[in-house]
Amino acid sequence: MKKYIQLTALLTTTNLAYAKVDLLITDATIISPITQSEVSIKTNHWLSINNGRIIEVSDKAKQPSAKKIINANGQFLIPGLTDSHTHLRTMPGLLKTDQNAQKMQTSYLKRQGSNYLYYGVTQVVDPANTAQGIADFKKLSMSPNAYFCGAMPIYQGYSAQGIKYQHLNEHRPYYVHQHGDPTHLITTSVNSHHEAQAVVKRIKKDGAICAKIFLEDGFDKATNIRLIDNENVEQIVDEANRQNLPVMVHANATDMHAIALKSNVDILAHGIWNWLDEHQQGDDISLALPKDVQRVANGILKAQTYYQPSLNVMRSLTDVMVPNHLDNPKYKTILPSWQISWYTSANGQWFAREMVSGWQGLTHQQKIDYMRSKQTNGKRVLNYLYRNGGKILLGSDTPPAPTYASQPGLSTFWELQDMHDSGVDLVGLLASATINNAKAYGLESKYGTIQPGKIANILLLNSNPLISVDAYDDIHSVILNGHAHKRATFHIRNL
Repeated sequence: MKKYIQLTALLTTTNLAYAKVDLLITDATIISPITQSEVSIKTNHWLSINNGRIIEVSDKAKQPSAKKIINANGQFLIPGLTDSHTHLRTMPGLLKTDQNAQKMQTSYLKRQGSNYLYYGVTQVVDPANTAQGIADFKKLSMSPNAYFCGAMPIYQGYSAQGIKYQHLNEHRPYYVHQHGDPTHLITTSVNSHHEAQAVVKRIKKDGAICAKIFLEDGFDKATNIRLIDNENVEQIVDEANRQNLPVMVHANATDMHAIALKSNVDILAHGIWNWLDEHQQGDDISLALPKDVQRVANGILKAQTYYQPSLNVMRSLTDVMVPNHLDNPKYKTILPSWQISWYTSANGQWFAREMVSGWQGLTHQQKIDYMRSKQTNGKRVLNYLYRNGGKILLGSDTPPAPTYASQPGLSTFWELQDMHDSGVDLVGLLASATINNAKAYGLESKYGTIQPGKIANILLLNSNPLISVDAYDDIHSVILNGHAHKRATFHIRNL
């Protein structure tokens, strides 16, 4: 009887090993990150996928039979990209008072997922959304696998300015109560619902993968925005640690990053481009950092805090001011002609007009040059951090504001280019978009590498991403949850 059981087990194992799989990709060069500075390269290998998961990666002569086979000779397989800073609810640059605003918004939301997929983004993280918002995103169209963080603004603070206190619970469900709030305007039960620790617990219960706080007291040198107090930050971080939730912080100025580091947060959601009194003009990213900026950068390195440079923020705020920017042919890969035309109309230019107003006599070019100097500052900090072993994440912050120069997918690709221009080499660039993001957000069991058991979100590239950043715009196929799609499927002309 014992021998019979052993024989049955052997036969069952053998049959499983050679059972028909959903997808087999053969003859590929498989590139999978190991660390930020090390990568695995396997030539002439095959990869099998079943039920949306990677089953085997091998160069054995015996291959499983498959329902679909892709011969990837001369091509490259890499993990699908994660953009860990996206905003999925609103069309970039939308003017809400436009008579066609709702129609435009509906059309945009239906195809936004395809825009990301066209540029190889198979996972997105929205750091200011809800479970319902993510469900809405997923049901509208074919889309990347999406996750959210619970964003915790305070009354009159960044991301909650202009919202009456009695309406905060409706518009900012994870806002945090702070001393001095007009609590007489709401019930005691609602108020207790928004104590710091209670909010973090709700965020975890609702399915978020991180908690987000805001350290922003004003733009540039201004200090006119209410700031979250240290007690709340401490309680949020402590409870998030108990709930195994990473804490992500919105901050872009030297002093705000310093506060974040003292609070032992996990992820810095923006780079340091606001250098306050140390601001510098210039294009050389290799110059030494100013004293205070370098001190904070060294703190980031010492703490090994994940750093999301989000260079797309200043780029897209600048490019909306640049004449004829929308003539860039890349926009025609993701935007329909009607949307490009609307952006060039009087209504579509509303935010561009806002960006160039109030500069106290500077010429148009001087305004653009000043904004570009902020972008250079961000690149210099990234260059310093990466050269010294900082842990870098790909996160485009699409869109960071109502700027039409930040579009889904395309901004992710431009972020990769800008990061590379800042000194992030191609091995590190791949890691930032894959394994680093997976580790930072607790998703490493699902994504980040090409290994058995991982979700089969994979890119098949025509060219080698370890040779050129342009390989990320040379995609043959996107494998999403085990299903292969030609890239052209997601081009705007086919949507």
